[in-house]
Amino acid sequence: MSRRILKNLIDLVTGTFVSRILGFLRELVTAAYYGTNRAMDLFVIAFTIPTFFRHFLGEDVVERAFLPPFKTLVSQKKYDFAWRLISSCLNIMIFALLLLMALLYLLAPLVVEIIAPGLEAKLLPKAVTMTYWILPFMFIIGMAAFVGSMLNFFEMNKIYSLAPAMMSVGVIIGVHFFRSFLGIYALPAGFLLGGLMELFIQIPFLFKRQIRQLTEARYHPRIEFKKQEFRTVGRESSFIFFKALFDKSVEIVDRVLASFLVTGSIASLWFSQRLIQLPVAIIGLAISRSLVPYLTEKKALIKEDDFISGIRLGIQLNFALILPTIMIMVVMARPIISIVYKRGSFDAESTRLTAIAFWCYSIGLLGISLNAFFSRLFSIFQKNRIPFYISIVSSVLNIILNIILVKTALKHGGIALASSIAFSASCVLLFYFLSKEINHQIDAKIVLRDLVKIGAICSVIGSLIFIFYKQILEKWIDQYIHSLLLQNLIGLIIVVIIAGILYLGIVGFIGPKAIKGRLRKLFIRVQS
Repeated sequence: MSRRILKNLIDLVTGTFVSRILGFLRELVTAAYYGTNRAMDLFVIAFTIPTFFRHFLGEDVVERAFLPPFKTLVSQKKYDFAWRLISSCLNIMIFALLLLMALLYLLAPLVVEIIAPGLEAKLLPKAVTMTYWILPFMFIIGMAAFVGSMLNFFEMNKIYSLAPAMMSVGVIIGVHFFRSFLGIYALPAGFLLGGLMELFIQIPFLFKRQIRQLTEARYHPRIEFKKQEFRTVGRESSFIFFKALFDKSVEIVDRVLASFLVTGSIASLWFSQRLIQLPVAIIGLAISRSLVPYLTEKKALIKEDDFISGIRLGIQLNFALILPTIMIMVVMARPIISIVYKRGSFDAESTRLTAIAFWCYSIGLLGISLNAFFSRLFSIFQKNRIPFYISIVSSVLNIILNIILVKTALKHGGIALASSIAFSASCVLLFYFLSKEINHQIDAKIVLRDLVKIGAICSVIGSLIFIFYKQILEKWIDQYIHSLLLQNLIGLIIVVIIAGILYLGIVGFIGPKAIKGRLRKLFIRVQS
């Protein structure tokens, strides 16, 4: 395993872990003040709009359309052309975000009605006002995403992964200190403050010598379209734009269906999604973002063996780290939700609703993580059209399953389960076309064998741990500890330790050889 990749992975994992711990505190404060009541539903409805556009005018378009050709030009030492390209991309992004924000201010009432048709008429003005508050967040976080992606490109991963912590700090300040005079609008105000803090803490690092001198960095305040690379960026950006449009449209369908269910359904999906993002960011995105700059460089320098080895490494790390995470999340769904959220306005019913959605989302965690990795690989080939076409299929599948599963006893949980199934199906299709793209240099049979083997190990351990927790541990803890929070926390810690020991032990004896080696090297590196 390359020391460079491992260093980037550890920097991203540790920095993201710290950021997500503060994110946990942010969600804890938000849940305590708002629970799953209508005020929180209104915020989630309003927040859908900037997050809808953030994906294709934020991280996705920067990482997958702007940076691959920029990385290729820098690797080939064509510095002036590279900075003209990335400057044009930034200028287009600023113009597009400002124009879109202005249009959304005009169309906000109509957009809110489309997103939440089941919302009571008396709450519609508040939802629109909430939208007015949160819309500038779209521009702020878009700029933060651009700056952060540049830092990730230059492998300044500590500050890149720690910067989102500022978002959480801003939200906590907003909710705690602004609520007395802003009421329910303290939450969007906190997100605006947090977004600004995240952006401003990253900007100084763009002027470090590593960037400024070694690559002859220079900003060009104009937009150029003449060169082939600019046309390539435009083409790839359009595919990413429409892929994100389909992906986020599914979320809007989720919100529309949930708006007709019991109060708290929208908010419980929101809280469970936020929690799912913890392992996605700490493990899944960390794997992708540590590998993709390295893989882009190897592809540009035509080092095919290193490129294929890096793809294989990404798949193996996902299997080795994501599958045991799913095991813990499925077995301990309700205690996890209770630990994180159950306080203040977040009562037993809120916990029940959110735990159902969390369990259903957890099943699709591997699909979400591998989707992020595979989609970025197609960006290296400048073939974002393939993830786009697959997103059409998965979006249609997701919506059909939404309509079917929401009518079952799962209700809002059916919406989450539909997403998990669609992500998993999309992952399979992405791997199939990726395999064709690299001329089947990664054996699909070996990948499937590793998946089945690790999956079987996690299933057996998960079943044993669930029985142990329900029949023995939960009853034993209840005899000595009366605080529900401590009961759940101690139970979770014990389950994680026992499951972790069993997993490492069994994988060490009968696990796939390559994955055993990866885990051993990762463990040694973390210890050192």
